[in-house]
Amino acid sequence: MKLNFLLWAPCLSILHVTFALVNPILPGWNPDPTILRVGSDYFLATSSFEYFPGHPIYHSTNLVDWTLIGHALNRPSQLSLFGTPSDAGAWGLSLRYHNGTFYLASTVRYVYTYELRQFPRSFFVTTRDIFSNDWSDPIYFNALGYDPDLFWDTNGDVYNTWSGNNNPIDKIYGIYQNKIDITTGNSLTPAELIFTGTLPDNSSARPEGPHVYLINSTYYLLIAEGGSGPEHRSTIQRGPSPSGPWANNPANPILFNGANLSLPVQWTGHSDFVEGPDGQWWGVALGVRPQTIGDFNHIQLGRETFLFPVTWENGWPVYNHGQPISTEIPGVLSDKPHVSEFFDDFNDTTTDTLGLSCYFLRTPYKKSYSLTARPGFLRLNGNSFALGDRDNPALVLHKQSSYEDTFETVLDGFSPTSNLTEAGATIFYGDFAHNDIAVTGKADGSGERVIVTRTIVPAQQVGPWALTTSNNTVTTVTYTPLKTKSDPVKLVIVGKPTSYSLGFAEGDDTNVTFTTTFDSMSMSVPPVNDFFFKGAAFGVYNTGNSKPTLIPADFAYWKQTPGT
Repeated sequence: MKLNFLLWAPCLSILHVTFALVNPILPGWNPDPTILRVGSDYFLATSSFEYFPGHPIYHSTNLVDWTLIGHALNRPSQLSLFGTPSDAGAWGLSLRYHNGTFYLASTVRYVYTYELRQFPRSFFVTTRDIFSNDWSDPIYFNALGYDPDLFWDTNGDVYNTWSGNNNPIDKIYGIYQNKIDITTGNSLTPAELIFTGTLPDNSSARPEGPHVYLINSTYYLLIAEGGSGPEHRSTIQRGPSPSGPWANNPANPILFNGANLSLPVQWTGHSDFVEGPDGQWWGVALGVRPQTIGDFNHIQLGRETFLFPVTWENGWPVYNHGQPISTEIPGVLSDKPHVSEFFDDFNDTTTDTLGLSCYFLRTPYKKSYSLTARPGFLRLNGNSFALGDRDNPALVLHKQSSYEDTFETVLDGFSPTSNLTEAGATIFYGDFAHNDIAVTGKADGSGERVIVTRTIVPAQQVGPWALTTSNNTVTTVTYTPLKTKSDPVKLVIVGKPTSYSLGFAEGDDTNVTFTTTFDSMSMSVPPVNDFFFKGAAFGVYNTGNSKPTLIPADFAYWKQTPGT
């Protein structure tokens, strides 16, 4: 049974009640949002990188209550992430609807490391029933690039618009476009550079995330610029055709919180907007919430999705009445925080499938879990991959949704046969940024157990020796003896705005022993040659640490409790 308890905290005043839109509407990492409306239904999709399944789809009828209804890429034939690096995988996307069919266009980066940055071919998938969680296999474009957008003109022409660069050496980015055959994805016209952005035309400008619209007989091109950090922004242009030429909005950027680094929301950009059935327009964009003003070392929840009203002045869209995006927008919609407790006791005997909000790292070679092998438990059958192996370990993940968030589970009856047999819990970002607490055995095979605690932090360069992917992190491992060979072990991870603590309790002991507390910077600041595109997730895992393991790991429940 899965339960979500809503935390309700209205904004009250002695004299009056003020309602405010509470942001983010999707707490926890959900970057690159794209939104559409069909009738009274709103649909929103976000990036997912190396997580499987890919591209979560959310639904709402009031823009306040959002429900995860599925994923566009949920089969290996759609998303083959084998050995994909951290922060590669399913990138920016566009969700559109035309003549009864939903289209989701995306790019999957199978390689994204310092030695190879060539772009892949983007693609789109389709469905006639977005609630079915059944999308087509990919139909690929011919062009190389990322952040594809589909647009249907009034004469039936279909345009693919994307971010690409002039060549793999100079890497001067721009917005490219061509007409395509929507049945095959094949190009009908050559790729043309249609816009270079509003910033200086160099490798740091990074115009990307294009969306083309036709509104009141005028074409608009919305893009993101400035990279994925503090300079990230949204700008918009308009013109007489889907390809321009483009007239610059004199109010650009229409979204840029980076002009004031003391604001509670930063890195804003990669936006999309839609008209509601009542004629009111709404926009969505990504942003981060620094836990210390002006400090981007503690943004471990990553890039989240924010909502805001859109108005029109002189034929131009105005985001949030020209004000920066915030965590509360007074007078808009209603007070309803989107953070809730997540609990699953695995007692649903009607299914052997985890809920939609659970993820795996990369595409599973085969199913590694069962809800029926031992009813009332999540059983993880371990494999040879350990966390950090850049493959598909036996690992289940669920996104952290609050900066104050406590995770706990009970590992029941786990009896490791050696120090290679290991099962436990993790606060996880990627291969080079995860911190674990687990039960393992001793090397002598005696059956005695210990708690292993593993923390990973970015390395600091000392002297003239440069950091590379082989020495860019420092791992610290400690061991704490357990008293029994098989008693249940509660595993606890306490997330705070600037720290995490890892702890355990054995058997009937109600007192949690914390083995380490570490700075959450290690979950926000990437090591050398790595990136920060996602956010933190809690997880449970079972591994043989390079060897097959025959010992299953049974977890009694999953509980995430956000702070108030």
